[in-house]
Amino acid sequence: MRLFIAEKPSLGRAIAAGLGGGKEKDGAIYLGSDIVTWCFGHILEQCSPEDYDEKYKRWCIEDLPILPETWKNKVKPDAKKQYLLIKKLVHEADEIVNAGDPDREGQLLVDEVLSELGVLRAKPIRRILLNALDEKSVADALRSLRSNDEFVGLRNSALARSRADWLIGMNLSRIYTIRAREAGYTNTVSVGRVQTPTMGL
Repeated sequence: MRLFIAEKPSLGRAIAAGLGGGKEKDGAIYLGSDIVTWCFGHILEQCSPEDYDEKYKRWCIEDLPILPETWKNKVKPDAKKQYLLIKKLVHEADEIVNAGDPDREGQLLVDEVLSELGVLRAKPIRRILLNALDEKSVADALRSLRSNDEFVGLRNSALARSRADWLIGMNLSRIYTIRAREAGYTNTVSVGRVQTPTMGL
């Protein structure tokens, strides 16, 4: 069985139409030996500091910087049902096709699910690149599947961006908030890699 995992439902339905239609049921479309399912954007999110260690519930300068040795993700609460469906289908599949958007985030959001499920290097994975959802574009893309391994650099780029955001946001927000409270400020000071310089501009 070949499993397509799309970034979002609209993309999944376009791929299914390109494959000949099929029957949609409970988060997937079934077309004989092909199945198309989808994420809803990122269905995994990075764990918060307190998910790594309970001590991080208390914001304390002595614990900074927080630098995870092994990065962990968790399923977003509103995506648990879809995640469990993808998990079931992934383990039944003989081949998987990453149908994320053709950019670094699209690459990562499907790859991170496959990595979390332990199949990123254990099963044959291909990549479909779709810039448009019209019939001709979908048909051309289905004829031009590539190895997912060709896009490791794209995935790592998105992963680096994501982890940089976490490190800056989690650590600097805590230190700025602690120092601000020492000066009498009572709210949380939110610091972000993109947010803070953009607001400064």
